[in-house]
Amino acid sequence: MHRTETWGRRGRPAVVAALVAALAVLATACSSGRDPAAETTILRVRMTDDWVTPPFVAAVRAFEQAHPDVRVDVSKAPISHMLDDVRTAIRNGEPPDVVQAHAFSAAAQGLAQPLDDLWAKKKPLKTSDFLAGAIDDVTWGKRLYGVPLDTNALFLLYDRDQFAAANVTPPADGSGFSFSSFETAARALTSPDGSRRALAIPTSTWWTYGWIRANGGDVLATGPDGKVHLTFDDPKTVAALDYLRRLVAAGLAFAPGAADSHSTDAFALFRSGNSSTLASGSWDLTTVTKDDAGKARYASMPLPTGLPGKNGSVMGGSSMFVPNGSKHRELAFQFMANLISDPFALRLAKEQGRLPVRTALYKDPYFQSPDLTAVRTQLTGASAFKLSAFPGPHDIFASAIDQILRENKEAGPVMADAQQRAQPLLPNSP
Repeated sequence: MHRTETWGRRGRPAVVAALVAALAVLATACSSGRDPAAETTILRVRMTDDWVTPPFVAAVRAFEQAHPDVRVDVSKAPISHMLDDVRTAIRNGEPPDVVQAHAFSAAAQGLAQPLDDLWAKKKPLKTSDFLAGAIDDVTWGKRLYGVPLDTNALFLLYDRDQFAAANVTPPADGSGFSFSSFETAARALTSPDGSRRALAIPTSTWWTYGWIRANGGDVLATGPDGKVHLTFDDPKTVAALDYLRRLVAAGLAFAPGAADSHSTDAFALFRSGNSSTLASGSWDLTTVTKDDAGKARYASMPLPTGLPGKNGSVMGGSSMFVPNGSKHRELAFQFMANLISDPFALRLAKEQGRLPVRTALYKDPYFQSPDLTAVRTQLTGASAFKLSAFPGPHDIFASAIDQILRENKEAGPVMADAQQRAQPLLPNSP
């Protein structure tokens, strides 16, 4: 069963008009004030469909001004189509020069050029300046295949008013609930008729992986032989999935597979008061903070943890890569570096909740907000969801989640079966 992964972003109809306007501005930025005869190089940039926004347009304009002989040609596509589109473009001999996706996944599928030589120049980028998880997003087989763009991590938003009404006290030390204490709180937060529940679970393997990591589990590992192995039947993974299953079965969480279970609707359930908590990222924190106009109704904490002291979560965000066949790899690298430079990275964070990938930027006063404490905490322990590099095993994993959470099947047998069916589909990988 196929699943479209948003990786911590969500398309929303309300932003369509803004995106159309931004595209119009971008077209103007790319053409105004230029002598066509001087445009000797066209840099083709392919972005996901929610990224062509005012901060991005400003970055493109600045890059063109610094490179008067370059015109940036921007196109966009849904994240779910990106790698297939690039694969077709390479096959047709017309690859773009910069693509936004997950560089590790593109590398695993043979679509991306290694960029170690450009990183080694250490101008303008150094790997030591970045969050470890962000570098993990561009690494495959110990080589660098791209540049991190933005980052995020799954954490827990909660409704202060509902917690107070249910006499539930959130952890006071900046940590999150344990799995057991969250289940106890969930019972208090859920109304007798089930119209209000503690949690809404979206249909997302990325989201589910965050809870698996919060319990110390994983779905993929590299063995001593250097090959990738599936770990669907890891006891910690199974325990995390059974924990979520129990929340659903007990009526404490809205179940996946229903009309109200996708990421946009999980947010709507939280915003309307039907769900007391929302496991999400900084984009939703930014939205509710702006909408609330300083009322401080919403707050955040790390994900509940299954293991004492564990700070696991799933890494969100994205990265950029240079496809095979591109003739402008050095220029592409410069474009990517410009896009994540301080002014544009800060604008993207403050205006859209897209968190920066370089650690130094977190010294900015904006990131000292108490609401962002949970975000910073989760970023230090978040892991990239690398199973997405393998479509066959990923789809089997998605189907297994449906059986566990929607059909209330015990996770142990389901994940053992998924492991047996998916492992042969996994190619020998570095």
